[in-house]
Amino acid sequence: MSTAKDWKWVATNSPVANSRTDDIWFFDEKKGWLVNSNGEVRQTVDGGQTWTLKKFIDPNTSGFPYLRCTGWASEQVGWVGAVTTFDAGNKDFLKILLHRTTDGGATWDNISNVPESSPAGICGMSVVNEKVVYGAGTNDPNLPGPGLVKTTDGGATWTHTDLSQYADNLIDVYFFDENTGWIVGGKKDSSCPAIKPGYETHPQYSQLKPVVLKTIDGGATWVNKAAGVAGFDCGEWGWKIQFLNATTGFVSLENFTTAAILKTTDGGETWVRLPIVDSTGQSINMDLEGVGFIDAQSGWVGGWADNFEGLFNSLTVDGGNSWTAQNNVPSNPTTDPRIRINRYRLLGNPVSTGYCSGAKVYKRAEPAELKAVLAAARVSIPHPAGLALSHTSNFSSRSVEITYVLPQDAASVFVGIWNHFAFHVRTLVDGESQKAGRHTVAWDGTDKTGRPLGGDLYICRMSVDGKTGESQSVRLPR
Repeated sequence: MSTAKDWKWVATNSPVANSRTDDIWFFDEKKGWLVNSNGEVRQTVDGGQTWTLKKFIDPNTSGFPYLRCTGWASEQVGWVGAVTTFDAGNKDFLKILLHRTTDGGATWDNISNVPESSPAGICGMSVVNEKVVYGAGTNDPNLPGPGLVKTTDGGATWTHTDLSQYADNLIDVYFFDENTGWIVGGKKDSSCPAIKPGYETHPQYSQLKPVVLKTIDGGATWVNKAAGVAGFDCGEWGWKIQFLNATTGFVSLENFTTAAILKTTDGGETWVRLPIVDSTGQSINMDLEGVGFIDAQSGWVGGWADNFEGLFNSLTVDGGNSWTAQNNVPSNPTTDPRIRINRYRLLGNPVSTGYCSGAKVYKRAEPAELKAVLAAARVSIPHPAGLALSHTSNFSSRSVEITYVLPQDAASVFVGIWNHFAFHVRTLVDGESQKAGRHTVAWDGTDKTGRPLGGDLYICRMSVDGKTGESQSVRLPR
């Protein structure tokens, strides 16, 4: 049996999401879906050689949605979840938290009947079957309502369970069946500093420590199975969860300054924290998000890495005790600048192939397949109407100049800024009519209230006439 070291990742022909392709779903080697920071929902039926746009979510919508997750009950029935901007006085954002198709993506419904107490973002989704769906959120611990939304009738009705007694933020959710499941996130610990070094831009995460919540009654009651784990760092929380089988599971831990995962070998009753270190004990990588194992010994983690500039997977073949950087993911600095793996989808029992997603969608290729896969990946997908979105940062003035080219006159152009956790912070061009040609807009590094934002990685997103869009990672100087 091969190990993860034998796998070679190659880029499929998915569009480049200059922030990230946040989630993917695959039924088999050929058929799958992606959602990305461009606001796109795309389908492949040929293993990633072509990706057909099935839905575009305009970022200039009430709540400023950012697509975060997707899950499917069958090839006909699927769901997409979004992170939105919370507004206590305007509940319209609730209308674009969830989207559903019942005809294989030909048409989509916005789910508008979730409870008003629902979190402002659906960060993780677990689709048990066509009737039972769970969604978890939200990521920002400053926002109210961390909890679980649930339907048992295919979306006709929903409930929300407030889990704020257990957690201050919640990300991923996974259910084995209708009753038994897990949510991961974090809970603030008052013994941690209010502003941890390295967390100045996002101080609300400084006091978090991981929670791994389990339910056996469909979400009515929960137990934190990570309560007794030793070695948790301040400013750390659960991001993604993967179970290989009923006994072996993994959780990636988001942390701006170091890296670790949790592992269980007894069905989640107990967990151990494993740092991401090499064979000499030296730390490698940090700020993890995606986690994917092909067996109990062999797998990967990925994420943003140092200063949100992720460039590689970290690989283990000894169950997470030691790690190496697996740098064989092709990366063109111009068209495919940063990997930033957020999701692994591994197929087969035992696992025999799989996909992961970051700037693009990547797939496993056997050595004999590499040449053909790479040749297929060179076929280009045309840019949307917001052509050549780019930016230049001015480090002396802490400002960013954003440039884009319109191939034709547009009745409504929108350009906005999101933080890298998917929350809208500023609108720069608000539905303006513009002529074809090159346009430039300056961002002074402030949010919509005029408050200066910290130096960090942000996401510039645009839409043109509400139909097409593009995204670009933007570095605001410190």
